[in-house]
Amino acid sequence: MNLMNKIYNDKEFMSIATPILTHKEFMKTKQIVHHGSTRYNHSLKVGYSSYKLSKLLGCDFTSALRAGVLHDFFLVRDDKNIVSSAKMFIEHPTLAKENAINYFGVNEKEQNIIESHMFPVSNVIPNSKEAWIVTFCDKIVALFEGATKAKAQISLWMLFLVNFIR
Repeated sequence: MNLMNKIYNDKEFMSIATPILTHKEFMKTKQIVHHGSTRYNHSLKVGYSSYKLSKLLGCDFTSALRAGVLHDFFLVRDDKNIVSSAKMFIEHPTLAKENAINYFGVNEKEQNIIESHMFPVSNVIPNSKEAWIVTFCDKIVALFEGATKAKAQISLWMLFLVNFIR
């Protein structure tokens, strides 16, 4: 069974995610290319992997799932040119958080998870286990999707960890 079938067949995951996944504004992400796939599919994979890892670690899997699905919920195309792409790289977490608040009423924990998912590139620090989980899952999913940006972020994470450990 491939990953997308596994996701759609997970009843608990889908019971929490369906209100987001079927919302008319969120469905627009199906039309936006993102990491060689669609922003919808990328967000679904991040939400699912965050949900599974949070459950495994005894964390708040509902907040991790919701914020994981909503972490890239912005409708601006970020592939137009290098300048707009670089700007969106930094600014999209704030746009995604604002959309998540407006359409889904996310709680404070979920807001931080969404806004901090680009750490250490962004200046918003994850302040919960779930935020760290979503940040990690986003990088891993993007890496498997072949995203150059994810590879650059993982390099930054390694530099951050090396300096943090010293």
